[in-house]
Amino acid sequence: MKRLWLLFAAVLFIRSAGFAFGVLNIDESDYMVFGTALFKGLLPYRDLVEIKPPLGYFTYAPSALFGGQSILPMRVIGVFWLLATALVLREVVRRWTRDELAGWAAAWLCLLANIVEVPSFGGEMMMNLPIAFALLAFVEGSMTTAGICIGIASLYRQQAGIAAIALGLALLWQARKEAKKPLGQFGLLALGTAIPWVVAGAGYAAIGQLPAFVEWAIVRNFTYAGHGGDGAVLRAAGEILLCVSATALPWTLAARESFRRRDPFGIAMALLLWLTWLAVGAGGRFYEHYFIQFVPPLAVLGAPAAAELWRRRAELAPRWRALALASIAIPLCVNVGFGWVKGFSGGFPNQDPRTREIAAYLRGNSSARDTLFVWGHYTPIYTLSGRLPGTRYPNCSLHMGHFDPLHLPDGFHPEEYRSAPDVQATLADLETRRPALVVDTAPADIHGWSKVPLSAFPELRSYIEEHYEEVGRPGGAIVYRRRTSSRATLGAR
Repeated sequence: MKRLWLLFAAVLFIRSAGFAFGVLNIDESDYMVFGTALFKGLLPYRDLVEIKPPLGYFTYAPSALFGGQSILPMRVIGVFWLLATALVLREVVRRWTRDELAGWAAAWLCLLANIVEVPSFGGEMMMNLPIAFALLAFVEGSMTTAGICIGIASLYRQQAGIAAIALGLALLWQARKEAKKPLGQFGLLALGTAIPWVVAGAGYAAIGQLPAFVEWAIVRNFTYAGHGGDGAVLRAAGEILLCVSATALPWTLAARESFRRRDPFGIAMALLLWLTWLAVGAGGRFYEHYFIQFVPPLAVLGAPAAAELWRRRAELAPRWRALALASIAIPLCVNVGFGWVKGFSGGFPNQDPRTREIAAYLRGNSSARDTLFVWGHYTPIYTLSGRLPGTRYPNCSLHMGHFDPLHLPDGFHPEEYRSAPDVQATLADLETRRPALVVDTAPADIHGWSKVPLSAFPELRSYIEEHYEEVGRPGGAIVYRRRTSSRATLGAR
C-alpha cells in the first residue's frame, strides 16, 4: 500500500501544473468543445467534425459537468487514468516475469516515459490504458480480449492499431514452431481488433451517419498523413532529440532489452517498441505528445533491467549510481519545472491575452445560447467564452489543406489548398444554423492564422459581408454579428 500511495503522489507531482493553469494545449480545448457539445445533443461527425476518433470526445464529456466548459474534471480523471495505466503495466510485467520488483519498475518507468510533454490529457495518454489492458490479455493468452482492447485504443487514436500489427507479427513468428495454434490466435486477435470499429460504425449507421463516420474517422486521416508542413525534417530531428533525451533511462533499458528477448511476449514488445516509430512519424508532424505512444513498450521492456539495476545498486560504482539518478531526476525536474515556468510566464493557450480579450468581449456582448463561427484554428476562444460552434467546423485548417498554421512558411498561398467541399459545407451551416457571431482571428495572427486571411476564400468573405456586420475588434480580431437573428435555429439567441 505504501508503494501505491508513493506512486499516486508521484503522478500528482508530475501533473501538478495542469491543475494550476487550465488548458495546456489546443487538443484539450478541441476535446472540451466536443465533450460539451455532447450535452447539447451534438454528435461528432454529424454536427461537429474533426479527424480524431470518437472515444476521446466522449471521454471528455465530464468537462461539461458543472454547466460550463471546465478542464478540472479532466485533470482529476487524467491523474487516475495515468495511475491505472501504470498499475496495469505493473501487472503485465509481474505476470510476464513472475517478478514483483520488475512489476513495480514498470509502473515507475511508465511515469518517466510520460514526461515528454506538459501534463495534458490527450488521445495518446487515453489510448495507453486500453493498450495496457491489451498487453495484459496477450500475456495471459486471451487474443480476442487483446484485440478488443486494441480496437478500443484505436478509437482514441488510430495509430494504436500498430499494436495489433506488432502482436500479430509475434504470433506469426511463434507459428513457425507451434503449427496451427498461433495462427488461430492471430485470427482471434484480428477479429477482436475489428469489433469496436464495427460497433462504432453500426451505431452511426443506426442514425444514418455511417458515411460521415467513415469519412472523418478513416478517410480524412489518409490525407492528413501527408501534411507535415514546412521544415518537417528539422522539426522531426529536434523533437526526437528532445523526447528521447527526456526519457533516456527508459529508452536505454528498453532498447537494450529489445535485442535480448527471445520469448514470444518479449519479441512482441520489441516489435511494438520499434514499429511505434511508424505511428509517431505517420503524420510528419512529430508533436511531443506523439511520443507518449511509446510508454507501454518502454515501461514493459525496460522493467526487468530496471529491477536488476535496483537489486545491484550497492555493487555499482558511485559514478554509475550518480548517472542513473541524474537520468531520472534531471528530466523529471526539467519537465515539471517547465510546466510551472511556462504557466507563470503566460505561455499556455488560455493565457494568451488576445484570446482572453476576445473571450471577455464575447461573454459581455452575447448570450450563453449564442453560437460562433471562428475563422481560425484556436478552440480556446470557444472554451474561454463559454460558447459553442455554430458550424460543423470548430477549426478551419480543414479549409486550407489541414496544415498546422504554425508550420506554414512565409508566402503561403491558402487558396492553392482550398477545400471546396469544406467551404460549401461551411456556407450551408452559416445559412441554416445561423451562428450569431463570427470571429476572424487572421488580423490578430492568433496561432499563426495571419497566413490564412478570409480574403483567400471569397465565397466565405462575401457571405459574411452580406449577412454580418462588424461590431468590434477585441484583441486585434474582427467580430461580426449577424444582421438578423429572428430565425429560431441552432445559432439563434
